[in-house]
Amino acid sequence: MSSMKDMTLHNAQQLGAAIRLKRREKSLTQSELAKLLGAERKWVLNLESGNSKAEIGLILRAIEVLGLRAFLTDKAQPERGPHDLKAPRLDQVFERLQRDPRK
Repeated sequence: MSSMKDMTLHNAQQLGAAIRLKRREKSLTQSELAKLLGAERKWVLNLESGNSKAEIGLILRAIEVLGLRAFLTDKAQPERGPHDLKAPRLDQVFERLQRDPRK
């Protein structure tokens, strides 16, 4: 059972801490996670340290590899949590954006 709770992330440091927590929970070293991502250990170290310039594609891959989910919500809308079944999955948001003919 995961000790990780749902959380709202406000900055790169919080994202890095969440990634570190889940990596440790899965008993992975930084080197092992890096290998799964096709990245270098230094990249994982930087991500976990809150590097705000980390490549988004690798961040999304790390989220997937660690079995996490990411949700985006509109601040102008009433707050919805990850347990709200109406909340779109991040991959669905990206698919919708790719299909949208407006640019």
